[in-house]
Formats: sequence, structure tokens, C-alpha cells
Amino acid sequence: MKPIYLFIMALLLCSLAACTAPRTTVTTDGQSGSILFKATPGSADVYLDENPVGKAREFNGSASVMKVSPGTHTIRISAPGYKDYVTKVYISDSQEVIDVNLESME
Repeated sequence: MKPIYLFIMALLLCSLAACTAPRTTVTTDGQSGSILFKATPGSADVYLDENPVGKAREFNGSASVMKVSPGTHTIRISAPGYKDYVTKVYISDSQEVIDVNLESME
């Protein structure tokens, strides 16, 4: 009988651990939207309207997202040895996801 109790205790502990796992929640204030980047390589530089804002991995949702004002914005993602990725996005009060694998120049 003891093994069944140990199994039930282990199952309960695993369930509790899953309930307390960290979660990423994105909320906006109605005055801005957000952009999440899933880019390869993660070390690629991100530009918002030609202004450098950081590395793609900094805005992948696990640490933070990029908050931006509503409207149309130009996004450029670049890394040495890769072709630049450029797109225009319209941001409202929601979240946009940019999922891109940069193409090698070779």
C-alpha cells in the first residue's frame, strides 16, 4: 500500500509545480501595442523605423516584448552574414508576432 501513497504524493507535487510555473502575460494599455520576435539567429539586430532597439532574443516573449505606439511601422532585422528582413506592420492595441529565419548570404 505504501507505494500507491508515494505515487499519489508524487503526482500531486507535480501537479502543484505545474500550477506555479512562470507564465508570460502581455497586456496593453489601449495606447500601445506590442511586437514579439521569433527570429533566427536570436542575436540579430532589430530596428524600428530605422532606429536600433536591441537584439531579437530580447523581445521573444520570455523576457519582454517590444511596446510600440499604434500605427504603421517599418521593422528591419539584420545580422552579419545574413540578408536583411524588412517588413511593414500595422500596430493597434494588440500583439504582433514576427516569425522569421534570416536567409544566409552564402
